[in-house]
Amino acid sequence: MHDTKKVAVCVIFDDFGRILLQRPSDLKNFGEYQMAWYPPTGHVKEGETIEQALVREAYEELNIIIKPVELISEWEQDVPGEIAYWWKCRIIGGEIMDGEEIGEHRYFTLDEAKKIKMWPAEKKFFQKFFWKKTE
Repeated sequence: MHDTKKVAVCVIFDDFGRILLQRPSDLKNFGEYQMAWYPPTGHVKEGETIEQALVREAYEELNIIIKPVELISEWEQDVPGEIAYWWKCRIIGGEIMDGEEIGEHRYFTLDEAKKIKMWPAEKKFFQKFFWKKTE
C-alpha cells in the first residue's frame, strides 16, 4: 500500500474577481502541459500541515505571503495517488514576482480561464466550482 501524496493549491482572487494563475518555467518539464496554466501549487512536505504548505509554496513560487481562508475541496489530481486540497487564500504581503520554477503569472477572469490551456484536473475543478456559476 502506498501513501497518498497531498498537494496544496492556492485559489487566489483579486479585488476584481479574477483568479491568479501561473505556468512553469523551462526548469520544469511537464511534457504536453508545459505551457498549461494552474494556481500556485505544491506538494505537502513531511511534518507540514496543508496550510503551512500553501504559505510556503505561494512564497517560493510567487514571492507573496498568503493567508489560507477556507478549504474549497479535496480533489483528485492528474497524477495517480495525489489528492489536491484547494484552498481559498488571500494575499497579505509581498509583491508578486515569478520564482525560478515559474515562467509567467497572470490574473484571469473566469470567462478568460475557459479559453486557456490548463491541466485536466484544474479544468474539472473550475467546471464544478466556478464556471457553472458564470453560465
